[in-house]
Amino acid sequence: MPSDVNWYPSMIAVCIATYNHEAFIAQAIESVQAQVCDEPIRIYIGDDASTDGTAAICARYAAEDERIVYVRRDKNLGLVNNTIDLYRQIMAKGCESIAMLDGDDYWIDDHKLQLQIDYLRAHPEVGFVHTNGRTLSGKTTWTFGQRDGVYGLDSVGFANCTVLFRTNLLNENLLAEIEKQNFLWLDYPLYGVFYQQTKWAYLPQETAVWRDHTSVSQPKTAGEILHLREERCRMWKWLDGLFPGQVGYDAQKAKDYLYTQRLNLIYQFNDRSLVTPELLKDYKPTLWKQKLKQKGLKSIVFYTILQKISLLFA
Repeated sequence: MPSDVNWYPSMIAVCIATYNHEAFIAQAIESVQAQVCDEPIRIYIGDDASTDGTAAICARYAAEDERIVYVRRDKNLGLVNNTIDLYRQIMAKGCESIAMLDGDDYWIDDHKLQLQIDYLRAHPEVGFVHTNGRTLSGKTTWTFGQRDGVYGLDSVGFANCTVLFRTNLLNENLLAEIEKQNFLWLDYPLYGVFYQQTKWAYLPQETAVWRDHTSVSQPKTAGEILHLREERCRMWKWLDGLFPGQVGYDAQKAKDYLYTQRLNLIYQFNDRSLVTPELLKDYKPTLWKQKLKQKGLKSIVFYTILQKISLLFA
């Protein structure tokens, strides 16, 4: 645990939430240590009771680098609560900005923090800066670009590993409210609030790599995918409650979207567990035919889907 010696309010807190990232966490930490920045850095690592070798790796780096604040959880808190606790520690220290990095991602630009801090210095009206970056899936990488906003059903947001924001956007009431909601993940609702509170900025430099593999945000089974879609709609509705009429929430659109997702997942995964008696009663086939045509699908695809699902009821 680092001492309070040479602690500055302008210090950048790097927030790393990790769980069972034995194969990745060293690369994440070293990519932060490699940063060249004129502001001092503190690295907060929240290890959510990992059961692999993550703890030993984090402890070793913390023993060698006094900038690291390593927090080992006695029990698993979940991604949201693990991160919120780190936020509270950072807020208590008075660090002016927070850079996000998940334990399985890493930075590829040694001047990432400097780029973002310089932008905030030059633009005091901006409180949130994200950048371009790369997605890594297996051995394939591709570049992702600018993303505007975080809410709506078609939004995919952006990679959390590229984000830096001013700490004063956080407050205890907001964190307590998000905890109470028990959301599946944190960035969508939190950044949705930020979007209403401050101006955002996008920098075109590729500064980070986001790994696309099994995680909370990248489910693999039909049930997990549907749950993620339901959570996205719930967060969208929650944001609408905080900012009525400002986030484009439409209850009927959300209902239609989830119906569409359930039907498509049943078809794609042949998963009977997702079938409900209400599935085919709530909407008339004519509505589905219209929706699927709007997506450019031929009517034969529509009938194939319905026939396959109907067999699941037999």
